[in-house]
Amino acid sequence: MSEPDSIDRHIAHWSRELSDLDPQLEGIVTRMQMLVRLLKRKKDIWLAEGGLKPWEFDVLHHLVAAGPPYRVSPTLLAEQLDTHPATLTNRLDRIEEAGYIRREHDPSDRRRLLVALTSAGRAVWQERMDEGDRTERALLGTLTSEERELLDDLLRRLVQGAEAEGPPLMPDWSSGG
Repeated sequence: MSEPDSIDRHIAHWSRELSDLDPQLEGIVTRMQMLVRLLKRKKDIWLAEGGLKPWEFDVLHHLVAAGPPYRVSPTLLAEQLDTHPATLTNRLDRIEEAGYIRREHDPSDRRRLLVALTSAGRAVWQERMDEGDRTERALLGTLTSEERELLDDLLRRLVQGAEAEGPPLMPDWSSGG
């Protein structure tokens, strides 16, 4: 067993109050939750360093995920982002003003509007993705390659179990998200 961490102290504290607390289960779940929180805080930092808010990055990310020519209808984008269309319109105004997207008419139906990723939007998205990659590599750098492979496999099995009980945890980007 490795050296105790802050989660072990958390478990010791709550074991005094909760006699049926399963320390292993509590340790696994709490460690996952705290690591996700840590990654979210770090993501907020590297996004801010690039001048982006999380919702701006999400819009760019969905446009890149759509694949070439990197454009989608505002309706689909609102649905994918689980955002009210009026809220999305306001957000798109701000992102367009920054030069990361443009609105254009659908070439197959001029009545329809599409949201298109610009080269500046693609560049800022790529810069932030690269920073995210560095952050994740630093976190997982404490594990050997074999340990990362084992962790990946164990987490995959947990995801498969969760998805057997409900919908997929991630969108199928190949089908439009």
